[in-house]
Amino acid sequence: MEKRFEPFSIPAMLAAREGKVFTDFYTPAKSIESLTITSVVGRITMPTLVLDYEDEQFYPGQPRTMFDKLTSPKDYVKLTAATGAQLHCSPMAPQQHCDVVFDWLDETLPGR
Repeated sequence: MEKRFEPFSIPAMLAAREGKVFTDFYTPAKSIESLTITSVVGRITMPTLVLDYEDEQFYPGQPRTMFDKLTSPKDYVKLTAATGAQLHCSPMAPQQHCDVVFDWLDETLPGR
């Protein structure tokens, strides 16, 4: 939990770097709760790859919601347990995760 809060709380980050226990979970949790891309997703104009993971433990449902709101060229890939690529960022299938991302970049971005 402490590691998850580091990007949202300077005290959490500093405590983690010093090996101390962080105790104020409320403040960064409120910051995280307020984050939303709903108001800016319509301004995205670049091609966008949205990855979603079966058994997503941190942001379930959010990738599909973002994909549905995008108006730019977009692709959606659901990584699943059938190939061992479930869970946030596919920790047990990094090669498959990278294959999906780099293949998409190679096919989508100009200048190859």
